[in-house]
Amino acid sequence: MDRSSGWLQDASGSVGDLGVLAPIVAALVIGNGLDPATVLCGVGALYLLAGWYFKVPVPVQPIKAAAAIAIARKLPPETLAAAGVVLGACLMVLAATGASRWIAKAFSVPIIRGLQLGVGLILVKTAITLASPDAAGIPLMVAIAVAVILTVAARRTQPLPMALILVVGAVIYSLISTGAVPDMEFALWHPHLNHGALDLATLGSAFVLLVIPQIPLTFGNAVVAVVDLEHRYFPVESRKVNPRSISFSCGLANITAGMLTGMPMCHGSGGLTAHYRAGARTYRMNLIIGVVLLGLGLFFGPTALTLIALVPVPVLAGFLAFTGLFHSSLAASLRGTDLAIAITIGVLGLLTTNLAIALAAGLVLYWPLALLGGGRDLEPAPS
Repeated sequence: MDRSSGWLQDASGSVGDLGVLAPIVAALVIGNGLDPATVLCGVGALYLLAGWYFKVPVPVQPIKAAAAIAIARKLPPETLAAAGVVLGACLMVLAATGASRWIAKAFSVPIIRGLQLGVGLILVKTAITLASPDAAGIPLMVAIAVAVILTVAARRTQPLPMALILVVGAVIYSLISTGAVPDMEFALWHPHLNHGALDLATLGSAFVLLVIPQIPLTFGNAVVAVVDLEHRYFPVESRKVNPRSISFSCGLANITAGMLTGMPMCHGSGGLTAHYRAGARTYRMNLIIGVVLLGLGLFFGPTALTLIALVPVPVLAGFLAFTGLFHSSLAASLRGTDLAIAITIGVLGLLTTNLAIALAAGLVLYWPLALLGGGRDLEPAPS
């Protein structure tokens, strides 16, 4: 890790994942009725606690497969809360029993890279959808420009804080173009336990609708793949990062968020790529974004989204495309059959938009070939 990386670079890295976080949070608040204060407090607190414990940059994202289903079906907050409780309990069991370490061994390097490729391709596709051009094609052009600028900056040995510059510039542009300051009202957050999240019927519905499609993706992309990337980006500092500790972190966070009717969350590997490539090199990144989000939730929750909305959608789309390109490129280190398997997983994930199906196909493809080959390394990276 680059010890000379300053607070400015980590601040830039802290906004790298806004392209994923902001649209999904807005959709869940507006379409599903989640309380914005509770959502922001949950995300901010998990950023802070994960950074404090792991001592490396750790991403925090919505659980995307379940979020997509919840948004499409307009599921009520109680169902999302129950999904968080059930998913969290599953991950806690995997961590407490040590099963997470054994299951992680099924995720070989080609499968991990295939998942990362699939996530990256879906992010690029989502970016194009978000920046659907008008008659002049201006939003798409802005998104492409943002992605190119971020990519060039990330290629430097000492990353420029370009992500932070773009976000601040976009906010200033929105303020000038609208000629109005967002209406931020002080409102202290009051947490409330949601006993409805423990209703048996709600738990059962959440398990079938949201948890079953989500848990393979969560374990593959938000546990095994994020462990792989943490050890790739921070080989010395990531000694606390392993399948068991990440499972425990996600599990505890989701149970807590569910009981408070917050948003189910995970440590998605795409988020780590976004933060790292935008400049994050130390866990100060977590402290910066955690304090900002927690502060917004604690003191300005009901109106906090008006501040986040100052970042124009084409800029967020550019961030998504930038992350997707770098995340997809992780598969480029593979060769031969391993590369073919990773590409199959990635393309299948893109075509179906269901990474759980792509993961299952990858496991079916890889393991017979690996066992027949006899000499392959069957361990995930890191082991």
